Amino acid sequence: MRDFQFLSFIKESNKLFSKKNLLALVTSALLFLPLVTGCGSGGGGDEDFEFTTPVLDGSLTGYMGDLSSPSVPCSGNTYYISASASSEGSGTSSSPFKTFAVAARALQPGDTLVIQGTFKNSERIKLSSIHGSADNYITIKGASGASLSGEEISENNNKILKIEDCSYLKIEGLTFKDHVNTKNGGGGIGVYPPANHIVIDNCTFTNLMTTHETDHGTTNGIIVYGNSTTDTIHDIFISNNSFSNMKTGWAECLTVTANTEYVNIVGNTINTTGNIGIDVGGNYGYCDDPSKDFARYIYIYDNTVINCVSPNAAAGSIYCDGGQHIIIRNNHLSNGQTGFSTGSEQVPKNENYSTGDILIEGNSVDDFDHGVWHCGGYRKELGWVQNVRFTNNTGTNTGYGYHCAVIVFNKCRNIDFSGNTFTNPDHSGVTKVYYSFKDSPYTKNVSDQNNTWGW
Repeated sequence: MRDFQFLSFIKESNKLFSKKNLLALVTSALLFLPLVTGCGSGGGGDEDFEFTTPVLDGSLTGYMGDLSSPSVPCSGNTYYISASASSEGSGTSSSPFKTFAVAARALQPGDTLVIQGTFKNSERIKLSSIHGSADNYITIKGASGASLSGEEISENNNKILKIEDCSYLKIEGLTFKDHVNTKNGGGGIGVYPPANHIVIDNCTFTNLMTTHETDHGTTNGIIVYGNSTTDTIHDIFISNNSFSNMKTGWAECLTVTANTEYVNIVGNTINTTGNIGIDVGGNYGYCDDPSKDFARYIYIYDNTVINCVSPNAAAGSIYCDGGQHIIIRNNHLSNGQTGFSTGSEQVPKNENYSTGDILIEGNSVDDFDHGVWHCGGYRKELGWVQNVRFTNNTGTNTGYGYHCAVIVFNKCRNIDFSGNTFTNPDHSGVTKVYYSFKDSPYTKNVSDQNNTWGW
């Protein structure tokens, strides 16, 4: 198990974002950028501009508060539930539970529930009102080969597992698979308010597919969905999970959206899932209070995203569409459409709620036709993206399609783009930086300096 200490990474960088709010944004998850016929180049701001966005001062205790590792304390009883149980037992290994409803009622802080076999359910499994404690988490884990299957789910808006009104809960070592018979709202795990201190670690998500991939169908591997004004979802740790062989349609593989804060997304592998890999969104009206309707304080570290290709749009492997206060560090992206996208598909009710206060640092991006990074609202009438630092990243073999550009700036302002290294074996016809709104008030204060292009 990864021994990840969040604070060490906070301290290693003197950059992190101020707590002030910025513009607003949204969380659709697809990237629609303006179609252009030429591959231009140019500058997008004042040459004398100096990037002055405040950075983290080290005063935060970490985005996850007191939870900095997928290792959590638990010391209690161990119960068993088996898919092959013929009747409801007492929860021992020799007399396991048969149903999750009965098993859940037995769980107390510190207890562990071991899942045996493959459960097939026509409706999702719901974990509700399950509460561990800070010093005694409740753990639900899979025995070797254990899985939860969605093959019998036919109703829309049913994840295989729904987590709601839970706290200090860990889901570990389970496979979520074969949810393929619904158009919208399918997938593996949904986390809903109220919820806090939830760990999802070392799980496998595979064969989760919408039936209408190109007709606005949606499915997710994991979605953290803060659709409440009064109950913020917070302190969520998603780590060491594997996602593969999915068709998310117009949704995303791993989504954090609306009234959600303090989420670590660490060490996950996303391979061939369709559309966007990791999405941090907001400003879609999922939460009634616009000042809370966006995810914030999100740390995306050491994830691998491969073959993230959408049939609907130029998908970003890691996408921020409405989120704020985000660190994206040391991730590895390859063989997709767009590497990173910081966008704004909605117009927030207040510019303080806009996409922004984002650090993208130390990542690698290889083999992306649509480029390494697209920044800004893709149309003038959409929202702003502001206060973003993109630094110390590397890109190889990118920008051969669509804009024919490695970097694309759209409607954005206060951007520090510096200290990156890009290499293209064949760079003919590829523009380094393309400005959709060049020499207009829609692209302002972009600092483009000290980047190495290799050609």
